[in-house]
Amino acid sequence: MTNDNKLYDVIVIGAGPAGGQCARELAKAGRKVILLEHSQEIGQPNYSTAGTPRETIEEFDLPAKVLSATWNRIYFASTHEVAEWTYPETRGYVFDFAALKKFLAEDAARHGADTMVGAAATEFIKEGSNIVGLKYKGIFGEGELRAKYIVDATGHWGFANSFLKLNQTQSDDLASALELQLSGMPSGFEKTVALYFGKVAPQGYAWIFPMEESRACKIGIGSWGRLPNNTELKQLLRSFMGKFDVSNHLEPIEIHGGGGFISPGVKYHAYKNIIMIGDAASQVNPLAFEGIRHAFKTSQLAAKCIDQALKSSTDIVSLEQKYENEWRNLFGWRWNISYRIGKALYRKFTDEDLDKLMYRFQSVDPADAFEVFFNYRYELIYKYPKLALLFAKYLSF
Repeated sequence: MTNDNKLYDVIVIGAGPAGGQCARELAKAGRKVILLEHSQEIGQPNYSTAGTPRETIEEFDLPAKVLSATWNRIYFASTHEVAEWTYPETRGYVFDFAALKKFLAEDAARHGADTMVGAAATEFIKEGSNIVGLKYKGIFGEGELRAKYIVDATGHWGFANSFLKLNQTQSDDLASALELQLSGMPSGFEKTVALYFGKVAPQGYAWIFPMEESRACKIGIGSWGRLPNNTELKQLLRSFMGKFDVSNHLEPIEIHGGGGFISPGVKYHAYKNIIMIGDAASQVNPLAFEGIRHAFKTSQLAAKCIDQALKSSTDIVSLEQKYENEWRNLFGWRWNISYRIGKALYRKFTDEDLDKLMYRFQSVDPADAFEVFFNYRYELIYKYPKLALLFAKYLSF
Protein backbone atom coordinates (compact mmCIF):
# COMPACT_ATOMS: atom_id res chain seq x y z
CA MET A 1 0.00 0.00 0.00
CA THR A 2 1.13 3.57 -0.61
CA ASN A 3 1.41 4.28 3.12
CA ASP A 4 4.23 1.73 3.33
CA ASN A 5 6.61 4.03 1.46
CA LYS A 6 6.15 7.00 3.79
CA LEU A 7 8.25 7.89 6.80
CA TYR A 8 5.84 9.18 9.41
CA ASP A 9 6.55 11.31 12.42
CA VAL A 10 4.14 9.17 14.45
CA ILE A 11 2.18 5.93 14.12
CA VAL A 12 -0.86 5.79 16.43
CA ILE A 13 -2.15 2.26 16.98
CA GLY A 14 -5.83 2.14 17.91
CA ALA A 15 -8.64 4.56 17.02
CA GLY A 16 -10.43 4.64 20.37
CA PRO A 17 -10.79 7.91 22.30
CA ALA A 18 -7.11 7.91 23.29
CA GLY A 19 -5.70 7.11 19.86
CA GLY A 20 -8.17 9.26 17.96
CA GLN A 21 -7.55 12.29 20.15
CA CYS A 22 -3.77 11.85 19.99
CA ALA A 23 -3.84 11.61 16.18
CA ARG A 24 -6.09 14.68 16.12
CA GLU A 25 -3.68 16.69 18.30
CA LEU A 26 -0.64 15.65 16.27
CA ALA A 27 -2.30 16.35 12.93
CA LYS A 28 -3.36 19.81 14.12
CA ALA A 29 0.28 20.43 15.03
CA GLY A 30 1.24 19.64 11.43
CA ARG A 31 2.85 16.27 12.12
CA LYS A 32 2.82 13.39 9.64
CA VAL A 33 0.74 10.85 11.48
CA ILE A 34 -1.08 7.65 10.58
CA LEU A 35 -3.92 6.17 12.65
CA LEU A 36 -4.10 2.38 12.49
CA GLU A 37 -7.35 0.61 13.51
CA HIS A 38 -7.90 -3.16 13.56
CA SER A 39 -11.73 -2.93 13.35
CA GLN A 40 -13.26 -2.63 9.91
CA GLU A 41 -15.25 0.40 11.05
CA ILE A 42 -13.99 3.24 13.23
CA GLY A 43 -16.51 3.57 16.04
CA GLN A 44 -16.53 -0.15 16.81
CA PRO A 45 -16.47 -1.84 19.24
CA ASN A 46 -19.08 0.34 20.93
CA TYR A 47 -18.63 -0.70 24.55
CA SER A 48 -18.25 2.35 26.79
CA THR A 49 -20.91 3.79 29.09
CA ALA A 50 -19.21 7.10 28.26
CA GLY A 51 -20.35 9.60 30.88
CA THR A 52 -18.31 12.74 31.44
CA PRO A 53 -18.53 16.14 33.14
CA ARG A 54 -19.37 19.24 31.11
CA GLU A 55 -15.78 20.52 31.26
CA THR A 56 -14.58 17.70 28.97
CA ILE A 57 -16.59 19.05 26.05
CA GLU A 58 -15.32 22.56 26.56
CA GLU A 59 -11.67 21.65 27.10
CA PHE A 60 -11.36 19.39 24.06
CA ASP A 61 -13.63 21.29 21.65
CA LEU A 62 -16.06 18.45 20.98
CA PRO A 63 -19.18 19.01 18.85
CA ALA A 64 -22.79 18.42 19.84
CA LYS A 65 -23.10 15.51 17.40
CA VAL A 66 -20.98 13.26 19.67
CA LEU A 67 -23.32 13.79 22.64
CA SER A 68 -26.30 11.56 23.31
CA ALA A 69 -27.71 12.92 26.58
CA THR A 70 -27.27 15.49 29.33
CA TRP A 71 -27.34 14.95 33.08
CA ASN A 72 -27.81 17.27 36.04
CA ARG A 73 -28.38 14.73 38.82
CA ILE A 74 -26.13 12.19 40.56
CA TYR A 75 -27.88 9.31 42.33
CA PHE A 76 -26.05 6.82 44.58
CA ALA A 77 -27.78 3.89 46.24
CA SER A 78 -26.71 1.11 48.58
CA THR A 79 -28.94 -1.71 49.77
CA HIS A 80 -31.03 0.49 52.09
CA GLU A 81 -29.87 4.09 51.65
CA VAL A 82 -29.77 6.72 48.90
CA ALA A 83 -27.68 9.87 48.41
CA GLU A 84 -28.41 12.22 45.54
CA TRP A 85 -27.39 15.64 44.29
CA THR A 86 -29.25 17.82 41.78
CA TYR A 87 -27.62 20.72 39.94
CA PRO A 88 -29.43 23.77 38.52
CA GLU A 89 -27.73 23.44 35.13
CA THR A 90 -26.39 20.70 32.86
CA ARG A 91 -23.48 19.20 34.76
CA GLY A 92 -22.36 16.59 32.28
CA TYR A 93 -23.03 14.50 29.21
CA VAL A 94 -23.18 10.93 27.99
CA PHE A 95 -21.33 10.41 24.71
CA ASP A 96 -22.58 8.62 21.67
CA PHE A 97 -19.44 6.51 21.91
CA ALA A 98 -19.33 5.33 18.30
CA ALA A 99 -19.98 8.87 17.01
CA LEU A 100 -17.22 10.20 19.27
CA LYS A 101 -14.62 7.80 17.89
CA LYS A 102 -15.64 8.55 14.31
CA PHE A 103 -15.46 12.29 14.86
CA LEU A 104 -11.95 12.13 16.32
CA ALA A 105 -10.65 10.07 13.39
CA GLU A 106 -12.43 12.26 10.83
CA ASP A 107 -11.12 15.44 12.43
CA ALA A 108 -7.59 14.02 12.46
CA ALA A 109 -7.98 13.20 8.75
CA ARG A 110 -9.29 16.71 8.01
CA HIS A 111 -6.05 18.05 9.46
CA GLY A 112 -3.88 15.76 7.33
CA ALA A 113 -3.64 12.44 9.18
CA ASP A 114 -3.66 9.19 7.22
CA THR A 115 -5.90 6.38 8.44
CA MET A 116 -5.98 2.63 7.92
CA VAL A 117 -8.93 0.49 9.00
CA GLY A 118 -9.18 -3.27 9.13
CA ALA A 119 -5.43 -3.45 9.80
CA ALA A 120 -3.87 -4.81 12.98
CA ALA A 121 -0.31 -4.25 14.16
CA THR A 122 1.48 -7.60 14.36
CA GLU A 123 5.04 -6.83 15.49
CA PHE A 124 7.61 -4.09 15.88
CA ILE A 125 10.36 -3.52 13.35
CA LYS A 126 13.80 -3.23 14.95
CA GLU A 127 17.11 -1.99 13.65
CA GLY A 128 19.65 -3.02 16.23
CA SER A 129 18.18 -1.96 19.57
CA ASN A 130 15.99 0.73 17.99
CA ILE A 131 12.30 0.33 17.15
CA VAL A 132 11.73 2.01 13.78
CA GLY A 133 8.23 0.92 12.87
CA LEU A 134 5.79 -1.95 12.86
CA LYS A 135 4.34 -4.65 10.65
CA TYR A 136 0.62 -4.92 10.10
CA LYS A 137 -1.85 -7.36 8.60
CA GLY A 138 -5.32 -6.52 7.36
CA ILE A 139 -8.06 -7.06 4.82
CA PHE A 140 -5.90 -5.46 2.11
CA GLY A 141 -2.86 -7.56 2.91
CA GLU A 142 0.32 -7.13 4.89
CA GLY A 143 2.81 -4.32 5.08
CA GLU A 144 5.20 -2.20 7.10
CA LEU A 145 4.96 1.30 8.52
CA ARG A 146 7.93 3.34 9.73
CA ALA A 147 7.97 6.34 12.05
CA LYS A 148 10.12 8.23 14.51
CA TYR A 149 7.61 7.64 17.32
CA ILE A 150 4.87 5.12 18.03
CA VAL A 151 1.82 5.70 20.24
CA ASP A 152 0.16 2.59 21.64
CA ALA A 153 -3.57 3.15 22.20
CA THR A 154 -4.65 -0.49 21.85
CA GLY A 155 -6.66 -0.78 25.06
CA HIS A 156 -6.09 -3.14 27.95
CA TRP A 157 -4.57 -5.77 25.63
CA GLY A 158 -1.64 -3.37 25.17
CA PHE A 159 0.30 -4.12 21.97
CA ALA A 160 3.59 -2.72 23.28
CA ASN A 161 3.25 -4.38 26.65
CA SER A 162 2.44 -7.73 25.06
CA PHE A 163 5.61 -7.71 22.99
CA LEU A 164 8.01 -5.88 25.30
CA LYS A 165 6.72 -7.15 28.68
CA LEU A 166 7.05 -3.72 30.28
CA ASN A 167 4.29 -3.82 32.89
CA GLN A 168 3.09 -6.84 34.80
CA THR A 169 -0.66 -7.23 35.15
CA GLN A 170 -2.52 -9.18 37.81
CA SER A 171 -5.67 -11.14 36.97
CA ASP A 172 -7.10 -9.94 40.29
CA ASP A 173 -6.96 -6.37 38.97
CA LEU A 174 -8.93 -7.07 35.79
CA ALA A 175 -12.25 -5.23 35.87
CA SER A 176 -15.02 -6.48 33.58
CA ALA A 177 -18.38 -5.02 32.66
CA LEU A 178 -21.59 -5.97 30.87
CA GLU A 179 -24.15 -3.45 29.69
CA LEU A 180 -27.41 -3.25 27.75
CA GLN A 181 -28.60 -0.25 25.81
CA LEU A 182 -32.38 -0.11 26.05
CA SER A 183 -35.00 1.66 23.96
CA GLY A 184 -36.63 3.40 26.94
CA MET A 185 -35.82 4.91 30.33
CA PRO A 186 -36.98 3.77 33.79
CA SER A 187 -39.23 6.42 35.30
CA GLY A 188 -37.46 8.87 37.62
CA PHE A 189 -33.98 8.51 36.10
CA GLU A 190 -34.18 11.13 33.37
CA LYS A 191 -31.03 13.30 33.16
CA THR A 192 -29.50 11.22 35.96
CA VAL A 193 -26.33 9.19 36.35
CA ALA A 194 -27.25 6.51 38.86
CA LEU A 195 -24.83 4.12 40.60
CA TYR A 196 -25.81 1.19 42.85
CA PHE A 197 -23.43 -0.39 45.36
CA GLY A 198 -23.56 -3.44 47.60
CA LYS A 199 -24.87 -6.96 47.07
CA VAL A 200 -26.52 -5.95 43.80
CA ALA A 201 -23.00 -5.53 42.37
CA PRO A 202 -20.33 -7.26 44.48
CA GLN A 203 -16.81 -5.80 44.06
CA GLY A 204 -18.11 -3.01 41.84
CA TYR A 205 -21.28 -1.14 41.02
CA ALA A 206 -24.30 -1.20 38.73
CA TRP A 207 -25.53 1.82 36.80
CA ILE A 208 -28.21 3.54 34.79
CA PHE A 209 -27.12 6.29 32.36
CA PRO A 210 -29.40 8.27 30.05
CA MET A 211 -29.13 8.09 26.26
CA GLU A 212 -30.89 9.95 23.45
CA GLU A 213 -31.86 12.79 25.81
CA SER A 214 -33.40 10.32 28.28
CA ARG A 215 -35.53 8.56 25.67
CA ALA A 216 -33.21 5.55 26.02
CA CYS A 217 -30.68 4.35 28.59
CA LYS A 218 -27.74 2.13 29.37
CA ILE A 219 -28.05 -0.32 32.26
CA GLY A 220 -24.94 -2.22 33.24
CA ILE A 221 -22.82 -3.78 35.91
CA GLY A 222 -19.07 -3.95 36.51
CA SER A 223 -16.80 -5.83 38.87
CA TRP A 224 -13.18 -5.44 39.93
CA GLY A 225 -11.65 -8.92 39.97
CA ARG A 226 -13.15 -12.38 39.97
CA LEU A 227 -16.67 -12.52 41.34
CA PRO A 228 -17.31 -14.73 44.39
CA ASN A 229 -19.10 -18.09 44.24
CA ASN A 230 -18.71 -18.41 40.46
CA THR A 231 -21.31 -15.68 39.93
CA GLU A 232 -21.47 -14.26 36.41
CA LEU A 233 -22.09 -10.68 35.37
CA LYS A 234 -25.06 -11.73 33.25
CA GLN A 235 -26.75 -13.20 36.35
CA LEU A 236 -26.16 -10.00 38.31
CA LEU A 237 -27.35 -7.80 35.43
CA ARG A 238 -30.53 -9.81 35.04
CA SER A 239 -31.19 -9.49 38.77
CA PHE A 240 -30.45 -5.75 38.77
CA MET A 241 -32.80 -5.11 35.86
CA GLY A 242 -35.51 -6.90 37.83
CA LYS A 243 -35.60 -3.86 40.13
CA PHE A 244 -37.10 -1.75 37.35
CA ASP A 245 -40.06 -1.72 35.02
CA VAL A 246 -38.57 -3.65 32.10
CA SER A 247 -41.72 -3.73 30.00
CA ASN A 248 -42.32 -3.38 26.28
CA HIS A 249 -40.99 0.20 26.24
CA LEU A 250 -37.62 -0.98 27.66
CA GLU A 251 -36.34 -3.30 24.97
CA PRO A 252 -32.63 -4.14 24.57
CA ILE A 253 -31.17 -2.84 21.30
CA GLU A 254 -27.43 -3.32 21.97
CA ILE A 255 -25.25 -5.35 24.30
CA HIS A 256 -21.76 -4.21 25.27
CA GLY A 257 -19.00 -6.00 27.13
CA GLY A 258 -15.51 -4.92 27.99
CA GLY A 259 -12.70 -4.92 30.49
CA GLY A 260 -9.54 -3.24 31.64
CA PHE A 261 -6.84 -3.47 34.27
CA ILE A 262 -7.19 -1.33 37.37
CA SER A 263 -3.88 0.04 38.57
CA PRO A 264 -2.47 2.65 40.97
CA GLY A 265 -0.06 3.52 38.15
CA VAL A 266 2.04 1.28 35.94
CA LYS A 267 5.84 1.33 36.01
CA TYR A 268 6.30 2.30 32.36
CA HIS A 269 4.13 4.75 30.44
CA ALA A 270 6.86 5.17 27.84
CA TYR A 271 9.72 3.10 26.49
CA LYS A 272 12.31 4.61 24.17
CA ASN A 273 10.25 6.06 21.28
CA ILE A 274 7.00 4.35 22.31
CA ILE A 275 4.36 6.12 24.40
CA MET A 276 1.40 4.21 25.86
CA ILE A 277 -1.87 6.03 26.46
CA GLY A 278 -5.35 5.22 27.72
CA ASP A 279 -6.13 1.64 28.70
CA ALA A 280 -2.82 0.49 27.19
CA ALA A 281 -1.19 2.09 30.26
CA SER A 282 -4.04 1.35 32.70
CA GLN A 283 -5.02 5.01 32.75
CA VAL A 284 -8.57 4.23 33.89
CA ASN A 285 -9.30 5.82 37.25
CA PRO A 286 -9.19 3.07 39.91
CA LEU A 287 -12.14 4.42 41.91
CA ALA A 288 -14.83 5.23 39.37
CA PHE A 289 -13.42 3.20 36.43
CA GLU A 290 -13.64 6.40 34.34
CA GLY A 291 -11.42 6.41 31.27
CA ILE A 292 -12.46 8.68 28.40
CA ARG A 293 -11.72 12.04 30.03
CA HIS A 294 -8.31 10.83 31.17
CA ALA A 295 -7.60 9.32 27.77
CA PHE A 296 -8.15 12.76 26.23
CA LYS A 297 -5.83 14.39 28.75
CA THR A 298 -3.01 11.88 28.38
CA SER A 299 -3.39 11.92 24.58
CA GLN A 300 -2.97 15.67 24.65
CA LEU A 301 0.05 15.30 26.91
CA ALA A 302 1.63 12.62 24.71
CA ALA A 303 1.09 14.68 21.57
CA LYS A 304 2.64 17.74 23.19
CA CYS A 305 5.71 15.81 24.34
CA ILE A 306 6.20 14.25 20.89
CA ASP A 307 5.71 17.56 19.09
CA GLN A 308 8.27 19.25 21.34
CA ALA A 309 10.70 16.38 20.82
CA LEU A 310 10.36 16.66 17.03
CA LYS A 311 10.89 20.43 17.16
CA SER A 312 14.04 20.22 19.23
CA SER A 313 15.35 16.83 18.07
CA THR A 314 15.14 15.65 21.67
CA ASP A 315 16.82 12.34 22.31
CA ILE A 316 14.53 9.40 23.03
CA VAL A 317 15.56 9.08 26.69
CA SER A 318 14.59 12.70 27.36
CA LEU A 319 11.18 12.24 25.71
CA GLU A 320 10.56 9.10 27.74
CA GLN A 321 11.42 10.86 30.99
CA LYS A 322 9.41 13.99 30.13
CA TYR A 323 6.21 12.05 29.44
CA GLU A 324 6.65 9.86 32.52
CA ASN A 325 7.28 12.87 34.77
CA GLU A 326 4.41 14.93 33.40
CA TRP A 327 1.97 12.01 33.65
CA ARG A 328 2.93 11.34 37.26
CA ASN A 329 2.67 15.04 38.15
CA LEU A 330 -0.77 15.21 36.55
CA PHE A 331 -2.29 11.95 37.76
CA GLY A 332 0.14 9.91 39.82
CA TRP A 333 -0.88 10.73 43.40
CA ARG A 334 -4.58 10.85 42.44
CA TRP A 335 -4.36 7.35 40.98
CA ASN A 336 -2.61 6.01 44.07
CA ILE A 337 -5.23 7.38 46.47
CA SER A 338 -8.10 6.41 44.15
CA TYR A 339 -6.76 2.86 44.01
CA ARG A 340 -6.63 2.56 47.78
CA ILE A 341 -10.10 4.02 48.26
CA GLY A 342 -11.49 1.87 45.46
CA LYS A 343 -9.99 -1.31 46.85
CA ALA A 344 -11.50 -0.55 50.26
CA LEU A 345 -14.89 0.37 48.80
CA TYR A 346 -15.22 -2.65 46.53
CA ARG A 347 -13.32 -5.29 48.48
CA LYS A 348 -13.65 -4.41 52.19
CA PHE A 349 -16.82 -2.41 52.79
CA THR A 350 -19.72 -4.58 53.95
CA ASP A 351 -23.30 -3.82 52.94
CA GLU A 352 -23.76 -2.27 56.36
CA ASP A 353 -20.72 -0.04 55.79
CA LEU A 354 -22.08 1.00 52.40
CA ASP A 355 -25.43 1.92 53.96
CA LYS A 356 -23.57 4.06 56.48
CA LEU A 357 -21.55 5.61 53.66
CA MET A 358 -24.67 6.57 51.70
CA TYR A 359 -26.26 7.97 54.84
CA ARG A 360 -23.18 10.13 55.51
CA PHE A 361 -23.03 11.25 51.88
CA GLN A 362 -26.52 12.71 52.23
CA SER A 363 -25.06 15.70 54.09
CA VAL A 364 -22.36 16.44 51.49
CA ASP A 365 -22.81 19.68 49.57
CA PRO A 366 -23.47 19.12 45.81
CA ALA A 367 -20.43 21.17 44.80
CA ASP A 368 -18.19 19.17 47.16
CA ALA A 369 -19.67 15.90 45.91
CA PHE A 370 -18.82 16.83 42.31
CA GLU A 371 -15.27 17.83 43.24
CA VAL A 372 -14.66 14.56 45.12
CA PHE A 373 -16.17 12.29 42.46
CA PHE A 374 -14.78 13.95 39.32
CA ASN A 375 -11.73 15.98 40.36
CA TYR A 376 -10.54 13.63 43.13
CA ARG A 377 -10.36 16.36 45.74
CA TYR A 378 -10.41 13.83 48.56
CA GLU A 379 -9.33 16.42 51.11
CA LEU A 380 -12.92 17.74 51.01
CA ILE A 381 -14.05 14.56 52.78
CA TYR A 382 -12.47 15.95 55.95
CA LYS A 383 -15.11 18.69 55.98
CA TYR A 384 -17.47 15.88 57.03
CA PRO A 385 -15.86 14.20 60.07
CA LYS A 386 -18.24 11.23 60.35
CA LEU A 387 -17.75 10.45 56.66
CA ALA A 388 -13.97 10.72 57.06
CA LEU A 389 -14.05 8.35 60.03
CA LEU A 390 -15.87 5.73 57.99
CA PHE A 391 -13.16 5.80 55.32
CA ALA A 392 -10.45 5.83 57.99
CA LYS A 393 -11.73 2.45 59.18
CA TYR A 394 -10.16 0.85 56.12
CA LEU A 395 -7.55 3.37 55.02
CA SER A 396 -4.31 4.63 56.45
CA PHE A 397 -2.56 7.60 54.83
